[in-house]
Amino acid sequence: MSLAKRAKCASVGDVYYDRTRRLGQLLLDFEADPDNRWNANAMFLRETYGKISPARGVRWKTVKPGADFLRKKYDGGEPSAMFAAIRTWEEYLNCYRLNHGHLFFDRVSMLYRPFVLYGQYRPWREEAAKALSKTIHDDESHVELWYPMGKRPFECIVAFSSFQPVIFYMMNKIEELGYVFQECKVCGNPFLARSRHYELCGEKCRKAQALEAKRQFDERAKGSRPEQLYESAYYYWYNRLRSMKRAKAAPEKVAAVEEAFKAFREEAKKQKSEVRRGERRLSDFSAWLVDGQDTIDHLIKEE
Repeated sequence: MSLAKRAKCASVGDVYYDRTRRLGQLLLDFEADPDNRWNANAMFLRETYGKISPARGVRWKTVKPGADFLRKKYDGGEPSAMFAAIRTWEEYLNCYRLNHGHLFFDRVSMLYRPFVLYGQYRPWREEAAKALSKTIHDDESHVELWYPMGKRPFECIVAFSSFQPVIFYMMNKIEELGYVFQECKVCGNPFLARSRHYELCGEKCRKAQALEAKRQFDERAKGSRPEQLYESAYYYWYNRLRSMKRAKAAPEKVAAVEEAFKAFREEAKKQKSEVRRGERRLSDFSAWLVDGQDTIDHLIKEE
């Protein structure tokens, strides 16, 4: 995503933000303003129009609290907040020079509207889309698209007075591509997934889940030889299946191993219970688990 401002005296714009991010990251990181601080700052800036004296030092001292707020938002590095800070200051100066101070708040409040709504909802949730659709104005209902293949091999989305058309476009594009927003089972953070079957946001949380699962296994396995044998066999299967997925094995092959793994777990739990009840010998259970390791090795090597 690139955020750029075109200088009035130059043919090429000054780039303020140029970074490639994952699909959906704009919505995941979008500025939220539950306390309505953006509008409060805009109101403060509007009120300074009647208080500013010609003296440059006095003028800057009067405006400084509002400018500091915008600078802090710009330095935060979140592109929607950066763009809003740039636009706010541009509008402030334009209205000051043209003596149109009464127009300033109307222009920037439209830009801030999604910030307030995202203080109540998150942009990917259905209730947020409904709330946004109720507040959209006629001049916020379209975006410009172009495809500058000579310079950038991807689609460009352009909006100026409001973020809302970009938000709607991104939400529709994500839905069109078949992606969904999920909340990670481990860290609770939202992420964009290929389907509802993905419940973890990344490798860090996958490792955390695996460590927690092992810890729970270890707790259950204390003083229990059948549990220890089962745990060892379980991770034998689990690690080989994970290696297949990392190596991007054929989907049908992965599906076959997953199905065999499921059947193995069900039967292993059944036999483990029988050992505890004295209905099966521990040595027989151990031998069966070893045979299971041979089974997955055969499935993985099978073409």
